[in-house]
Amino acid sequence: MYGLGSLDDCTLGINSGMGGVGYAINNKMQVNPKNPASYAAMDSLTFLFDVGMSVETDWVKETLNTKTLRETKTYANFDYAVLQFPMGKHFAASFGIMPFSKVNYSYGKSINFGEYSTYGEGGIHQVYLGVAAKLYKNLYVGVNASYLFGNVTHSTTILPNSAYNVVAMISQSKMHVTDYKFDFGLRYTQNINEKNLITIGAVYSPKKKMLGKRYNDLYQLETSGETSLTVESDTVSLKSCYEMAETYGAGLGYKWDDRLIIGVDFTYQPWSKVNYLPLWKTEFTEDALKGNFNDRYRISLGAEYRNAVYSTKYVDRMRFRAGAYYEKSYIKLNGNDLREVGASIGLGLPILKDKSLINVSAQYYHRKLSPKATVFENGVLFSVGISFNEFWFFKRKIE
Repeated sequence: MYGLGSLDDCTLGINSGMGGVGYAINNKMQVNPKNPASYAAMDSLTFLFDVGMSVETDWVKETLNTKTLRETKTYANFDYAVLQFPMGKHFAASFGIMPFSKVNYSYGKSINFGEYSTYGEGGIHQVYLGVAAKLYKNLYVGVNASYLFGNVTHSTTILPNSAYNVVAMISQSKMHVTDYKFDFGLRYTQNINEKNLITIGAVYSPKKKMLGKRYNDLYQLETSGETSLTVESDTVSLKSCYEMAETYGAGLGYKWDDRLIIGVDFTYQPWSKVNYLPLWKTEFTEDALKGNFNDRYRISLGAEYRNAVYSTKYVDRMRFRAGAYYEKSYIKLNGNDLREVGASIGLGLPILKDKSLINVSAQYYHRKLSPKATVFENGVLFSVGISFNEFWFFKRKIE
């Protein structure tokens, strides 16, 4: 219920098995929206298409006084569908849809005069169009232009005891987002020798005001004689009191003989400097808008290995992936920070004469509050994606 929910980092099937790295990964067989400059490094004869989904199970534990409360939830998501294609020898483009954030929670408790419950659902999606160009030798630049859309709804219901003349009171806050953003990328690769190369990458997204509407509605259902419905409504523009933090990303990648890829990423977002009106506040004062978030940063490390590029053994051509990450979330809970650590493993299973891959991964994560660690969350995220690689632009000399 804090902020925009859990943020996504443009993580596709290949990246998820490597701890989410992607700013400086040198892989021509992969669509990589994490750094739009990577599009122009693809093979000029190749068309790429990637689609994926996931299933997530998490276990939440809360320590409340002398009680320990536990809950388990499982849900499935369609994650992304992206494609990439060349526009000449030194230009390429990408188009797709991915999640930007997601919200999914519910809880309740007993109060003096009844029952109290609240839940949140929804999320923000992004449709992007990216273009990239090769400027000089191994120097690439690119940009993603994204359209953000979606609804994030928070609802609170109070059910009084029968002694009261009210059946229910419902308060609902809905954020309707119709926005845009830009992501700029830079990538440079330096060959050390015939088999070894190093890649550096950088990404920047500017800070901006959010666009859309926030709707606040209060419903009261009464039982005095005839049942009636009383509604109070208020609508505000997101632009007046909501901002999105800028993003700084940098990565370093190493590649050996088309068999080993290692990458490390760092992401920083100064959310503490943005205006954001929490859903339970209605006054547009500076105190209400400021200081609602922490600065967010994330460090990721990942690797991919295959035993041989060309081999008659299927297992030699399989790609084995592993990664880990640490993140301090932008969310601030009553003076507590939210911290997360996780690890992942994955496989790339070749199909269609090794031109395409089935990517499977499993990620474990652990979240907790600090310094007052009263709530813990552990989860496992299983992802499956298919990456198609077709030579659509190859002209055969002999039919």
